Amino acid sequence: MRKLISSIFILIFVISYTFSELVSSNKFGYTLDIPEGFEIIDGDVDESLFQFASSFVPVNVILKSCEVSKSCDEFLRTNLKKLNAVVENGKIETVNWRRRKVQFTYFTMQNDIFSENQKGIAVCVPLSKPSSFLCVIAFVPKKNFYKYDCFVESIIDSIVIDSGGFKEAGIFTAKKYPVNLQKNFVVNLKIAQTNIKTKLNEIDSVANQYVIDREFKVFKTYAICEDQNVSRFALSAWQRFYRMIEKDAFGRLKYVAFDINSALQDVFDDKDFELSLAQSILTWTQNLDYARISSDTNKADFNNLPAVLQNKGSDCDSRSMLLAILLKHLGFDSCFFVSPVYSHAVAGVVIDGKQGFYFEIDNKKYLIGDTTASEMTFGKIAANQVDRENWLEIEFPF
Repeated sequence: MRKLISSIFILIFVISYTFSELVSSNKFGYTLDIPEGFEIIDGDVDESLFQFASSFVPVNVILKSCEVSKSCDEFLRTNLKKLNAVVENGKIETVNWRRRKVQFTYFTMQNDIFSENQKGIAVCVPLSKPSSFLCVIAFVPKKNFYKYDCFVESIIDSIVIDSGGFKEAGIFTAKKYPVNLQKNFVVNLKIAQTNIKTKLNEIDSVANQYVIDREFKVFKTYAICEDQNVSRFALSAWQRFYRMIEKDAFGRLKYVAFDINSALQDVFDDKDFELSLAQSILTWTQNLDYARISSDTNKADFNNLPAVLQNKGSDCDSRSMLLAILLKHLGFDSCFFVSPVYSHAVAGVVIDGKQGFYFEIDNKKYLIGDTTASEMTFGKIAANQVDRENWLEIEFPF
């Protein structure tokens, strides 16, 4: 587990939990997982416009929605023109994302509202209703762009326009690391004494690692800040750090989960199939090779999940996230928990009829699975780690 995070949180964790909120519009059908500490400074009652600003980093976000427009490109250009923004190199790019053509551009602007020249990223996304679009415009002072570009990119990647969007790479990552289906490769697993052949894409590891590194930069802004008004967001920022990694990794592992499920369908008795399936994957993660990924305090000590799947080094939190994602794909209600007090992470899964140690969330009992304790079954935890107040849940937002 990251020693930096443990040392940062040991003092503040016992005070209280704080949870971030997803920003959603029911009218237009979108959601953003904006970083902590942003507040609404402007908005329309019809939900067509919202502006958010952070109180401690110089980042602004404008959300503009429209139900009737000629095209995505036109709607983006119109909104940038209203801000007196100049498209970088005069070019708006098209990004293929979730079977939609998203318009994407960098821009600069200076107007009467902002005294300094600003730089940022603007995207326009087609929504579910015909001729309905969402523009997201995120920007910072140009002189500080490369200090805070991690926030801008993270905000763009957090856009969700339907329930499936919580399970796929974000727009920025999809643009930066497009998937080439011709570059899939075979991965061989052995679970429950069964050889399983599955696949990943060559871009999966590098893309997921990019998200990890970027989100750690965002998180660290809160974690190392001496201002208590900022550091109070650190716990919810930690949750978001993991959520953004989960979001990117989930879709990259869907074929893996499908192949695991197919291969193990006839291995276990029907009566205890669910428990046996979940336990077999837990046992497999317990036997992965342990490795610290980074001792550099500027980088996350967390390996990307495609690499963990290939047994290229893992720790308790990367294993627990991998297990939770695979179980979620297989139809289980799953999550995982992290503790800076114990410097540990464990997975959680709901299995009806199975007794054992659990943590409860919203009246649901998540049996604990320790991915680093060899041969330990679901429902068991170390006796010195049972205090629920010392654990922070990382749930899937779907």
